[in-house]
Amino acid sequence: MLDRIKRWLGMDKPSQYVQHYFEASNIRASVYMSVIIIALEVWMIINALSYFFEDERTRSTRWIVSHLIAYVILFAAAAISLYNADRYFKKKASAPEKRNTIILSSFSTICIIFGMYISYNDYAKGEQVLTFIAMMLFAFCLMVWKPHISIILTSISFIIFYVIMYHLDKPSFATKVNYFVLWVAVVVTSISNYQQKVIEAAKDEEVDSASEHLRKAAIIDEITSVANISFFRQRSVEILDDPEVDPQSKIFLFLDVENFKSFNEKYGYESGNAFLGKLALDMTEIFYNGLVARQGDDHFVILTDKDGVSNDLAKLRAQIYGYQLETQIGLKAGGYVPKDKDTDPNIACDHARYACNSIKKRYDQDYREYDKDLDDEFKMKQYIVNNIDVALDRGDIKVYYQPVVWAKDRKLCGYEALAKWKDPEYGFIPPGLFIPILEEYRQVHKLDMIVIETVCKDLRMQFNKGNPTVPVSLNFSRLDFELMDAVEVLETCAKKYNIPRDYIHVEVTESALSEYLETLQVDLQRMRNYGYPLWLDDFGSGYSSLNVLKDFDFDVMKIDMKFLSTFDDNPQKSKAVLKNIVKMASDLGMSTLTEGVETFEQAEYLKKIGCDRLQGFLFGKAMPLKDIMFKITAGSISVSEEFMNH
Repeated sequence: MLDRIKRWLGMDKPSQYVQHYFEASNIRASVYMSVIIIALEVWMIINALSYFFEDERTRSTRWIVSHLIAYVILFAAAAISLYNADRYFKKKASAPEKRNTIILSSFSTICIIFGMYISYNDYAKGEQVLTFIAMMLFAFCLMVWKPHISIILTSISFIIFYVIMYHLDKPSFATKVNYFVLWVAVVVTSISNYQQKVIEAAKDEEVDSASEHLRKAAIIDEITSVANISFFRQRSVEILDDPEVDPQSKIFLFLDVENFKSFNEKYGYESGNAFLGKLALDMTEIFYNGLVARQGDDHFVILTDKDGVSNDLAKLRAQIYGYQLETQIGLKAGGYVPKDKDTDPNIACDHARYACNSIKKRYDQDYREYDKDLDDEFKMKQYIVNNIDVALDRGDIKVYYQPVVWAKDRKLCGYEALAKWKDPEYGFIPPGLFIPILEEYRQVHKLDMIVIETVCKDLRMQFNKGNPTVPVSLNFSRLDFELMDAVEVLETCAKKYNIPRDYIHVEVTESALSEYLETLQVDLQRMRNYGYPLWLDDFGSGYSSLNVLKDFDFDVMKIDMKFLSTFDDNPQKSKAVLKNIVKMASDLGMSTLTEGVETFEQAEYLKKIGCDRLQGFLFGKAMPLKDIMFKITAGSISVSEEFMNH
């Protein structure tokens, strides 16, 4: 209750914003008061001076001089107040100033004294005290004062003037009542005005606070308190556009904190955010002449001077190592030097990021600048991503078939479907180049949908022509199961062309299985239920091969060609490894296929140890289906008897 009374009387301490709001409101009110008073006083001064030139004076010299002095003092006070208001609004002060309070208080005091003086003379002649009333309204109703101050000052002013009136002529009862009602009206109006301004100030403060938050959010990263990427792009343009700045003396950096995911998992996201905040602070101190921003996650971008950038990065790494964290944290960085003032910061950051990503798996290199080799590589990547749809629609990407033979008699028993891209501008683009790029940009499913459709169509054509038809194995990317319903796409296409399910073999790489264990287990079981044989591709290419064999059921294991790469240089070990892999697969109920067979010696050894199928240049490279059919017709490729009657 006491607190409410204090708030009502204005005895609580308002915020800095509210104080400033009241000051600005009073200064605006003082402008209106000053203009009105200056206009009135000019008229009153002219009017008073005119008495000097009357033939028969109606006013004494003493009256004229005393009133002129009063008019000039009030005029001067109004002029000073107006000048102060002009300075205030030009300066746009952000905090209350004692000088303003002194000037406004002095102006109000002079107004009240002036009102008392003029009304005293009027009351002495039996006239109304309107000047006093007007000045009280100006001082306490147009301007805003705290209620307890208004009550005290109005009471003192009314009491003083009442004493003056009483001294001149005892007021009547009606005058006393009117005088009291007038005091109540001024006090109530003053308090009401104050409360209204408090409400307005609170609303404005809330709006300004929200606007300030939005403004900061527009330029500041909430977690690290450095610039966000939007502000970075905007400010970078301004920096490069500066006539005194040589763009080639600057460099865009992209920084990637290594192993930050493990840090988050061990210490939690709150500690992770605190780490990023500390790291950002260190960046701003080391690159004090640069512009630092957080791009997102554990990635930062910096626009700084090119000279000394390697030393600055070394200092930053030293700072990170100095944190003495249990989790090993590293820092990779890429750089891009802008060519001219028109360099787009978005593209510059992309180039710096590309340079950084190019050394992600290089443990002997922590920094690389974007150079011509990376530029050619980057342009090729962008070309592939931007033209994959056109290439597929135009038929630039075709399906080739590489023969798979039985090890026992080297007769054709299948194909592996492989995509070949012949581009009108770049010529032949190797699958080893464009497929990883399509996976990186999550567009590989577009390619694989076309391959599935083409293979099913080719199989149906072979069946209809009565040609020898062998099963085809299809490679599925891990992203196929994420970006589309790969099982449904395959089954729909097989139904459309009426393809026996055992003629389509599904190949899934070992690396895909290690990342999406639970999801792929479900999808692969669906494929098995439809009757599609499942093949494990590239066995031995990763580090989780044995876990994959434990968690999944496959019909065929494709042994990675790297096991044959040292067959001639280190035959004893290579043969031992191959022999044990084939035996293990047999014990698990799986057939085996070895890739990369190039010599008769390799083929004979694989046959000897029980490998079922072989694939490699020894039996043919990937080629169009019509070329394979020509070789079959010519007798250079023999088809296994089990597929001759299909």
